Amino acid sequence: MRLRRSLSFLTRDVLTLFLISFVVNLGFSCISPIFPFYVLALKGLIHKVPELELTIHAEQASIEFGVLMASFMLTRAPMAAVSGHLSDMLGRRKVIILGLLIYSLAAVAYLFCTSIVHLIAIRASQGVASAMVWPVAEALLSDLVKRFERGRAMSIYVSLMNFANIFGPSLGTVAYKLYVSSVDNPDLFTALRMPIILLAATSFIGLAASLRLPETKAAGTSGGRRSGEIRATMHALKGKVKRSLNTIYFNGAINGFSMGIIQTAFIIFVINEVSKDPSTMGLLFSVSGIVSILSSITAGHISDKLRERKTSILLSYLVSRPLLFFAPFVKDVGTLLLLFSLWSLAFGISMPLMRALQADLISSEIRGTVFGFQQTFFNSGMVVGALSGGYLCGILTGKRFSFLGLTFSGLAIPFFIAAGLGVFTTILFGLYVSERTE
Repeated sequence: MRLRRSLSFLTRDVLTLFLISFVVNLGFSCISPIFPFYVLALKGLIHKVPELELTIHAEQASIEFGVLMASFMLTRAPMAAVSGHLSDMLGRRKVIILGLLIYSLAAVAYLFCTSIVHLIAIRASQGVASAMVWPVAEALLSDLVKRFERGRAMSIYVSLMNFANIFGPSLGTVAYKLYVSSVDNPDLFTALRMPIILLAATSFIGLAASLRLPETKAAGTSGGRRSGEIRATMHALKGKVKRSLNTIYFNGAINGFSMGIIQTAFIIFVINEVSKDPSTMGLLFSVSGIVSILSSITAGHISDKLRERKTSILLSYLVSRPLLFFAPFVKDVGTLLLLFSLWSLAFGISMPLMRALQADLISSEIRGTVFGFQQTFFNSGMVVGALSGGYLCGILTGKRFSFLGLTFSGLAIPFFIAAGLGVFTTILFGLYVSERTE
């Protein structure tokens, strides 16, 4: 009976959102181990399946890696604010369905991609779709559950994303390996497109599930009038709430910049200095997913029970941000896996609780707009970070530096920049973000 009461928020609508979170992220995580190699293949830097190549110079595609990340975020950044605002005006369901339709069409387009230019266009369309689905889905989930159910609901929601990251990379790698091992002379592009077929299938499943979501159109007589009311409510925010949201927006931009740098640098670092086997990427994402699930569910339950979120978030930041200082000194898969797992443990705590804290600060009538703005700042930072990361990796790869008796490769510089900025935003969060106490 006690367990049933603690899970009373698991209504059909909430479970539908969970299903969408799982299947769509499952598909996209399926292609994560092969995506860097797809870029290398389209650029002509590899001509055989990666395991058969003697050497791979991933740094020669560093600009493309950065541009691809930037193209995704360049469309996602402005669209997140627009879609969040539209969901407050017109209802969340319509925006989510349209976003998942674009997702599905983009997945199919991957199968017919023949150049880097085409790949950039597809990634840009995915950015639009992502902005229409995830900030709005998180706002809808916050609407559907009570305040002190949000920690648990968000932790399950995020855990399902991470659970998808456990199976997705492994599933994509299995599809890739099955083809490679089944033929004597495997075709490079056919091998790399096997996981993309899984992406297309899961995207259409998510689209079908979204048709069951409830409509949540806010009260109002017209879109224009309702838009004015939303803006007035936003302008009326003051005190600790306004200061907290502004800090969250600013930190989002800085953290996005750091994430953009790291995502580009991490790919090149792993391929060049740790392992060029796609299964290594799959292993890293899968194990980190398990760790994130356990930490997310535990943190969500505890934060609802204690009715407090900030301390847990702050502690997770204090653990995860400094780890990036040590990452570039790792040269073997085992140690990298341990470091990545610790980072995922902390990230698994902070991600759902940060969303719950943000939802607690504001009313449902502006929740879509606020979630959208936060994503806009984060994604704008990622655009600059991804481009900067690509440029830095291109000029720093192969160089060596010494500082305070330590010698390290040029690829360590992007990690150091991200770690320093992470410590800075942790301090700002501790000083200027408050949570609702009543």
